[in-house]
Amino acid sequence: MGKKKKHEDHENLERWLVSYGDFITLLFATFVVLYALAQIDATDFAKLEESLRNAFSQNTLLDGQQSVLDGSDSLFDQNQQANSFIPSLMVEYISTKYEDTSFKEIEQEIKDLKGMGELEGISSKMTDKGLLLTFDDKYLFANGSAYLDSAARKLLDKVGVLICKKFVLHDMIVEGHTDSLSISGTQYPSNWELSGARACSVVRYLINRFQFSPSLFSAIGYADTRPAEKAISPKDPANRRVEILILKNKYKNQFGSKHDLTLSLSKKQQEEIQANRERIIKSVEGDSISPAAKKLLEDNKKRIAQQKSEKLSKKNMELYVNIDKESPNKDSNMPKIEKQVIKLKSGVPLDEDFGL
Repeated sequence: MGKKKKHEDHENLERWLVSYGDFITLLFATFVVLYALAQIDATDFAKLEESLRNAFSQNTLLDGQQSVLDGSDSLFDQNQQANSFIPSLMVEYISTKYEDTSFKEIEQEIKDLKGMGELEGISSKMTDKGLLLTFDDKYLFANGSAYLDSAARKLLDKVGVLICKKFVLHDMIVEGHTDSLSISGTQYPSNWELSGARACSVVRYLINRFQFSPSLFSAIGYADTRPAEKAISPKDPANRRVEILILKNKYKNQFGSKHDLTLSLSKKQQEEIQANRERIIKSVEGDSISPAAKKLLEDNKKRIAQQKSEKLSKKNMELYVNIDKESPNKDSNMPKIEKQVIKLKSGVPLDEDFGL
């Protein structure tokens, strides 16, 4: 009897489906995250991240493999969440909702500061390309000059802080404008050189003061070729202005820097940028307090400390009610009220410190 022929093992030609299934799952999760970043703000994204982490907490199709999100660091550092003005760099870079909200907040803060008299000669307006901030020339520069004095630097500090709190990756175009009157007796041959020098002065100050990346800026001098909307003639002083356009990310490649290295930043580099930004903001905001205000704060601290050291006793606890003896209306039937001294009865021990 012949030997029974042994059948060869059937080769499984569908094993690739396991890896393919994992790949499709990861690809789907990637696009969900990218879409979510464009639609939600930082707080909502943190919730999304937690939901995705829970959804992928089980093992994948390959037995023994860890979850795709296990062990990975959160996209939102705890320190960043504690400081609402320091968003995730990737959120600033990708989320259009964060961008639109930040533009509106900057615009509103400028209006509020103008209402309180802290910002003079500045206006803000949303355009198709981004948020446009316009500085009246007389608040920044003297006639025929591109030098920023102390008052101009304080003005740029207040606006620069508002920008730095929201954006460190957005491109900014700084434009210098003049009227059509010719200049003479200055170091600038024409309004072209003057407008360009003024734009460069603003760019240089913002880079040095807030340590923005120089690649984010463009400085342009237009002379008198771009009259202001409210100007009635080319000679109108309203044409003398400096404008800062905070560019929307979707126009970055068209009008901004062509060498964008944002996505190549490591987590350590991002953390360094965030920590440095927070340090700069605190420093600038502290410097913006006038010497008189600082002295007043110090005097108040000394006064409060002195009050805390003083003791109160029962014999000094007297409440004086000082009211005019005459009633407001002579024809009124209201009784006259005299000055009274009211002794307060209290069970507080002698020389008790009330912590005033």
